[in-house]
Amino acid sequence: MEDSNSSNMIVDNQNTSLSLHPQVIPLDHETCSADIIDWSHDNHIAVATKKGMYCLALLNSADLVDTNFKAQKTFIPLTTKRSSKAASTTNLDQGYRHGEVLATENGYRTVRWSPLECSANGRCMLATLTLDHCLVLHCLQQDQLQWQEVLDFSALESSHAKKSDKKSATLFPTDMQWSETFCRTKVDNGTSNPGNGPELDRHVMLAVATRSGLVVVWEFKCPIVDNASVVSRQEIETPAECITSLAWVQDQNNPPGGIAIGHLDGTVSIWPTAVDAGSLTFLTPTVLWKEQDLLAVTSIKSQPFGKNVSILVASKGPHVICFEIQKSGDNIALLNTAWTDAVHSMPISGLALSAEHKVYTCCMGSTVTVTNITRNESGLSLEAFPIDTKSSLLKRGYGIAISKNSVFVGCVSGVTDTLNGVVKLQLNFLQLKSQEEVTAALVSPKAGHVAHNKDLVEYVRQRSSSTRSLPPDLQSILYGEPKTHPHLQFFLLKLSIALEKEKVQDPAGTMMKDLDEKLARVTTFLAVRHIQGMLGGREAGIPVSPLMRAILEWLKREGHGHPDLPVTTSVTEHPAETCRLCQGPIQFEDIRAATCENGHSWERCCLTFAACQVVPYRKCRLCGAAALPETGRGSKDVCPELLRSNSCSFCTGDLL
Repeated sequence: MEDSNSSNMIVDNQNTSLSLHPQVIPLDHETCSADIIDWSHDNHIAVATKKGMYCLALLNSADLVDTNFKAQKTFIPLTTKRSSKAASTTNLDQGYRHGEVLATENGYRTVRWSPLECSANGRCMLATLTLDHCLVLHCLQQDQLQWQEVLDFSALESSHAKKSDKKSATLFPTDMQWSETFCRTKVDNGTSNPGNGPELDRHVMLAVATRSGLVVVWEFKCPIVDNASVVSRQEIETPAECITSLAWVQDQNNPPGGIAIGHLDGTVSIWPTAVDAGSLTFLTPTVLWKEQDLLAVTSIKSQPFGKNVSILVASKGPHVICFEIQKSGDNIALLNTAWTDAVHSMPISGLALSAEHKVYTCCMGSTVTVTNITRNESGLSLEAFPIDTKSSLLKRGYGIAISKNSVFVGCVSGVTDTLNGVVKLQLNFLQLKSQEEVTAALVSPKAGHVAHNKDLVEYVRQRSSSTRSLPPDLQSILYGEPKTHPHLQFFLLKLSIALEKEKVQDPAGTMMKDLDEKLARVTTFLAVRHIQGMLGGREAGIPVSPLMRAILEWLKREGHGHPDLPVTTSVTEHPAETCRLCQGPIQFEDIRAATCENGHSWERCCLTFAACQVVPYRKCRLCGAAALPETGRGSKDVCPELLRSNSCSFCTGDLL
């Protein structure tokens, strides 16, 4: 081995917050690969199987009192659109088939989720790779029930070859990895205002590894809608014959600091990036692991480890290797290296790295193992221990993935049917954090919106459903002022009301009335803040609709008038809204409900506060608030630009 720090400590499981979740989600098809699961930042889990790709959308509604995950399952069947001639050309390439056995069956090899805000609706996109090297980019449609194919990279490569008039060999993708999104200065066409500063575009990169040792890096402008979203295509020619895994090295800088490449012969190298005249280039690589031990690098993950420092974790056979690297300018230096001896009895089939620098691995012969990474005086130290779940469910793992905030781990395990030998897949969950850690993460200034931390919210929902009450350390937020954590307080109040309704004794008692009053106060606070932001950007003197005029009068009547709001004029003296059933007037008296003089009642839109009199209308997945569709009857009268939003004004949840 190389001259570096080594650690081979297998200790007992002393982390009491680690526990096996009782829920098991069965999957109908068997697998044909390893590392077949990925967990997105918008709380979707994708699993690759032999017959298709499963996508599980984990729904965490505040009105749901249940200790299990509520999963909405969708399925992408294995595509057969490729002609037999094209498939035959791919499989019978002489340079590829020499010395290798051709696969007689096909299936999904692996899946990779993109970062948030890559699709047109602000969600994550899914890249899928099959055993016949077909790489396709999918997008979940607005209804969250159907998938749409956005890009086929085989067709994209052909189109690029025609434009460049360059004959290139057929590429066979073996892995792909998304970078984090980053910003680029928008190209000025002479229409921008110099006083506002340069405009920024959001970009993302997808690195595609091939069997020929070539890495193709595609840069896209977000949102990715079609071939026109491609900004550039670059190639990295590596000396190795076959690339097995990739990982972007993401530090605190923008864009990514480099890309790490693992090879079939066991070597690991990293290619630093540099920005020159607005374009991204790859510089001379740094070899992190030189020994060609013929232990293929099956997986690589990276996480920041401090200022300008990152850690890179790779799995080689049953071993885990950790590199501490530092980027200075355009160069990347290797600071420390540490490894463990075999942490499993068989080669590692899945690896996940948390933000707390804990490595979770699985294999097909033993249970899940956790490896802690710490820094000491001599360098890096690794401590590995198996998770004692007292269950045989996780003893044949095909892949492992971790949620955004490292609250849950999903592991795909297999149980062999002794009758016909078919391996049946199932999805198991491990709970990693304690209630104190979840609460600290929720109230942290870096937490962001509630909807961006769905795994934290899901933990609180399941824990509260189990005990039929909110955790004690969240009571202060529930009864506090709504100025600090209004969205979180709104969600906790909705959850508390749902828990009170489950109680048999006195479901409409004093506690329920108290919670309803607090919810009304927080709702009004959030609505007023949203209205002030909605009207604050309007120029003075511009006429507004009768509904907006009624909203302004309601603000003044309730004592929420703002001196900075512009003076507006009314278009007409007609009522703010008219009932579609009886044509009676609807007065703006409540921020949550609209009632006409004859008693017809509707919910109000959480974006424009208009009555939702059109069907169908959207619903918030988190709190159940209603919202008008983007293009619907009556939307001309109510700020159509606000209806383009897909986030609830009260809890920042998804509107579907």
